[in-house]
Amino acid sequence: NRTRTMAGFVTADEINYLVYRYLQESGFSHAAFAFGNETRVAESRIDGSQVPAGALISFLQRGLAYIEIESSFTGQPSS
Repeated sequence: NRTRTMAGFVTADEINYLVYRYLQESGFSHAAFAFGNETRVAESRIDGSQVPAGALISFLQRGLAYIEIESSFTGQPSS
């Protein structure tokens, strides 16, 4: 699935790859195998050598930081 997500920044294939890598890096080899098989990660055109270790966690941390910064400017509590 190469369709862009609603945010327009990350594809479903890219998210799947990040989750797959997270599972591998965290030692969940069986879960990684099953998830990779279900999502057909091997068929994606993502070059895993270009994805740093811990990418999913880093991506999520930056997203959460962005939400906090945004809420401080708008005066709205982050939800």
